[in-house]
Amino acid sequence: MHTPGHAVINLAILSGAVTPEHTLPIVAGAILPDVPIVVLYLREHYLRGLPEERIWSESYQRPFWLNLIHGAHSIPLTLLGTLVGVATGSSLVAIFFGSMLLHALGDLPVHAVDAHRHFLPFSHYRFISPISYWDPRYHGRKVALVEALLVAGATAWLWRDSSLTARLLLSAVLAWYAFSYWKAFLR
Repeated sequence: MHTPGHAVINLAILSGAVTPEHTLPIVAGAILPDVPIVVLYLREHYLRGLPEERIWSESYQRPFWLNLIHGAHSIPLTLLGTLVGVATGSSLVAIFFGSMLLHALGDLPVHAVDAHRHFLPFSHYRFISPISYWDPRYHGRKVALVEALLVAGATAWLWRDSSLTARLLLSAVLAWYAFSYWKAFLR
């Protein structure tokens, strides 16, 4: 899934069970697993001037980046963090890692050739899904549309209880999804 969608969907899933003080840990946990990917991309593209093809085929494949990215998407590690938060009575820690866990679970079924090692440190197994959220060879056009519709539904769910600032952010996410879908599949 795309990073902004993780934040919106995680907020919709978890918002009914938590207080407003948990909003930041939910969003941070939803976004954090993809931060290394963003850092890698910005570093390689803007500082080193590498084209996207080389970033994904070479830089992304380096062990340091793969271990960092896949570790951030580890279901056992995020589950452990969630359980530590629960065991210590820290709802903020539990919610943060719970949101990371939802991110990993959301990515599991929609990564084909770019699948993460979701079961680190116990296994290097990569579930190669038959569908992808971005790759047209694996139904990317349809999966991306379903993802965008899920984010739109989650936005509608969150809208009624949102502040003006939150509504502006949710609107920006929807606009980004529309533009991204157009750019990737319609132009």
